Amino acid sequence: MARIESRPTRRTRAKHGDQPKLTIEERLLAAMERLLENGHRFAALTVEQLTDEAGIARGTFYLHFRDKGELVARLMSQVTEEIIASTGTWLSDAEDARHQVLQQALVGMVATFKKHQAILAAVNDTAPYDQNVASLYRTMVDRICAQSRVSLDTIQRKGRSRPGATDDVAEVLSWMIVMYCARFIGERNGAELDRLAESLGYISASTAFADPPAAAAKPATQRKTKSSM
Repeated sequence: MARIESRPTRRTRAKHGDQPKLTIEERLLAAMERLLENGHRFAALTVEQLTDEAGIARGTFYLHFRDKGELVARLMSQVTEEIIASTGTWLSDAEDARHQVLQQALVGMVATFKKHQAILAAVNDTAPYDQNVASLYRTMVDRICAQSRVSLDTIQRKGRSRPGATDDVAEVLSWMIVMYCARFIGERNGAELDRLAESLGYISASTAFADPPAAAAKPATQRKTKSSM
């Protein structure tokens, strides 16, 4: 299985000369994640802190967003799209999906959760106390659940799914993955992170797909005995 790489730092990207020009949203998302990683509380972050960290003018911020709430909504939408895209064909076109496709989808999803661990963990922790954040969190997971149901319906139609792999299973798997990653992925790096992705991929593929048919038994070959030699 491919190794999940950690997110490159700004310094590393600049050193290699491959840093693309970031949009205002991308700069603010990166700024928010850096502030959270440095110990700032999600709920207490101000527009001034975010714009200072992102290196943009406060007026520029208000050309794009009404307030911090709209920014967070847009950032969560951006992260959601990135999570879905990171699963490859599993959440976009599961017509030819097999076990390995879903297992690799979890590698991509875990990598994206690792990349955005700061904001996802903060949103997960804040949701129980903030209705607006809870709604954004629910919207993200609902989108992943909806795509998962479509993919599971597709492999059911193709006759590849496990008999009990219902829409409810797709929802439970999606919530399990999101909540587990939000809670524990920050503690995993390197080989531990790879094993996490492998375990989630194994659980998901084993739950969604029917067992592959056993290979046809080969006829026993006639063995020569010493007496026939």
